[in-house]
Amino acid sequence: MTTISSDIPGAAPRPTASEDEIRLERLRQRRRSYRLWRLLRANLRDIGILGRQAWVSLASLAALLVGSALYLYLVYFPRVCAASGVRCGPDGDLAASFYHTMLLLVFNAQSDFPQDLSGRLIFFGVPLFGLFFLLQSVVDFARLLFDKGARREGWQISLASTFSDHVVVCGIGRVGYRTVLQLLDVGHEVVAVDSDPSSEFAATIMALKVPFIVGDARDPDVLRSAGVARARGLVVAISDDLKNVEVALTARRRRPELQTVLRIFNRELDRNLERSFGRNSAFGAAALAAPTFAAAAVSREIVHVLSLPEGLLALSEVTVAADSKISGFGTALEQSYGVRMLRLRDASGRERSRQFMSRLEAGDVVLLLGTLAALERVRVDNEAGGKVRFLAPGLSPQRPSERMNTVIVCGLGKVGAAVVRLLASLELQPRLVAVCQSDTSPRVLAELEAQGVPVFLGDARDPAVLEEAGIARAYAVAALSGDDLTNLQVGLTARSIRPEVHLVLRVFSDVLAERLSALFGINTAYSTSALAAPTLAAAAVLREVDHAFDVGERLFVTATVSGGDGLAGRTVAEIRDQTESLVIALRRDGLAYTLPGLEMPIAPGDEAVLLAELKALARLRAQIGGASSALSSPARAPRRAGRPAARAEGD
Repeated sequence: MTTISSDIPGAAPRPTASEDEIRLERLRQRRRSYRLWRLLRANLRDIGILGRQAWVSLASLAALLVGSALYLYLVYFPRVCAASGVRCGPDGDLAASFYHTMLLLVFNAQSDFPQDLSGRLIFFGVPLFGLFFLLQSVVDFARLLFDKGARREGWQISLASTFSDHVVVCGIGRVGYRTVLQLLDVGHEVVAVDSDPSSEFAATIMALKVPFIVGDARDPDVLRSAGVARARGLVVAISDDLKNVEVALTARRRRPELQTVLRIFNRELDRNLERSFGRNSAFGAAALAAPTFAAAAVSREIVHVLSLPEGLLALSEVTVAADSKISGFGTALEQSYGVRMLRLRDASGRERSRQFMSRLEAGDVVLLLGTLAALERVRVDNEAGGKVRFLAPGLSPQRPSERMNTVIVCGLGKVGAAVVRLLASLELQPRLVAVCQSDTSPRVLAELEAQGVPVFLGDARDPAVLEEAGIARAYAVAALSGDDLTNLQVGLTARSIRPEVHLVLRVFSDVLAERLSALFGINTAYSTSALAAPTLAAAAVLREVDHAFDVGERLFVTATVSGGDGLAGRTVAEIRDQTESLVIALRRDGLAYTLPGLEMPIAPGDEAVLLAELKALARLRAQIGGASSALSSPARAPRRAGRPAARAEGD
């Protein structure tokens, strides 16, 4: 997760490559070739497959050659020896018979033409039929064996047969492709399945030494070729809910215990499927990404957002300004602002340990977790905004104000509708306005009308439409359609009217997102698939994962754990120090505490939402008795201490 900074003094340096490019280059360096043992096993299997395909020609050639050698050994050479009246010697042995057969095959017979009919047939048949069978079997067999490109699909199946404890990802579209990269980056093997052999991501996937199986994943034979019987998990990310369910059911018939994760568009289907496939086994990309878009529309420097029943917790990457209020001891920062440090790097990008007495110096980059309000206080006290306003008075207002309090959401698809719902649920709700095309779902329009959200039908790329929607009073414009170019055009139109307006753009490519961030401001362009992929990847290798996000090569996950399973009696600080897990929410007796104090102890019966790296959480589960006993599913969202919780529904 790389921050692209604007030209703000003291900001983190702009990297020369996007996070997407950095990840791909890292994976290319790490996965240059298959291991030798894997290639040997795959080639042995390939030989077997080719042998079965060419067995008729091979068997016919073998029969012809053996028949010819036996004729020479049993009939021809004895007659020649008897006619000459001499002992046959070496010309009469079996090896010599095979040697003369090979000479016959290449039209180089050195023996006299036989007089009997069977001999003549053999002397004519071996070179004619033998050459035909040789070309049909041996030559073609060798060509296919050594030229893998001539039968790419068969070779990919052979490679997949050498994988075990891997994850099968079905549907290599935007989300599936990102999920593959995420799994590879955290060290898990992957086999990809897609029905389109010309998928835009196929070449990249195979270049990363991931077997790419072409076929309909609903076909049991295709799943068998992908090694589902030996797989650790299955991710089904096809852009069709019904197909995803069919694939999951096909895989479960073969392996009922297989960890299966589905990408689902329909919210109601998402909830119902979890009753059959297990908690946190179905996710919507829009539901996973919408909280980040919503938070970015009302705040700044947002990297990622976790949506809990208790509310939103955001991640913000902050570069410590010289002599700012947040410089000093990291512990003081956490206590003063109610935030938690997840990562600390110095100005050169090197990781620093988050020890008790760690100091934050000018230029340090710290990744903070907290509520939107807490992170906003940190950002203001870092004073970077004040310096910029002095240098450029026309810069966008740094937060919604009484005069600039409108958020315009352009595009009411899955993501846009989910973002509007989340913004409407915020405690300090901005004034919402939606702009959409006439083909928008009537159900969504009716829902917004019931909430009192004004909706303007039209093309947001038209300046007149944005002006009618109230861009003159807008703090932010969020362009969230499913088309990158449209979103970019909406952003450029908004900036042509109000150069200082805050923009939030939805794009696919991380490269484009980070390039646009440099143009439009810090962390304002996000990829839906990149936001959703970490959760799908983590849920495929570790059961009952609620959410996940990546920080470079590190994959952080959240999960709900019962306090009675090995945590009771420990304080939040002890859990953090001993297990490398952070308690981000604590539910007790109907109350909920977000980012509880470090000295708060865990009591029997508590439910703790933990945030940890994937491997650290797996170790913790092993210590406290495994996922089956450690995890719980809250029957209802608890009441947050001090105020009711607002649960945001997703895709």
